Amino acid sequence: MEAVLANMEGEREKVMEAAEKVADAVMEAIADNYRSITEVHSIVECVRAGVRVQIAYADPDELDFMDPYTVRPCW
Repeated sequence: MEAVLANMEGEREKVMEAAEKVADAVMEAIADNYRSITEVHSIVECVRAGVRVQIAYADPDELDFMDPYTVRPCW
């Protein structure tokens, strides 16, 4: 949103509306593969503590037409 606000000119209300639309579109596009910083920290803590962690991820090189997600081996 800050990038839109910093780079668009015009009526503040219309610029804010555009910024919200851009932010919504970006979040929707990444929502399936999004991990919050809290989730990332939790994963790192588990790995450092020796807890086996298994994380689903999309791998375009290994896409199976029936299941687009691959499970990475445990760390």
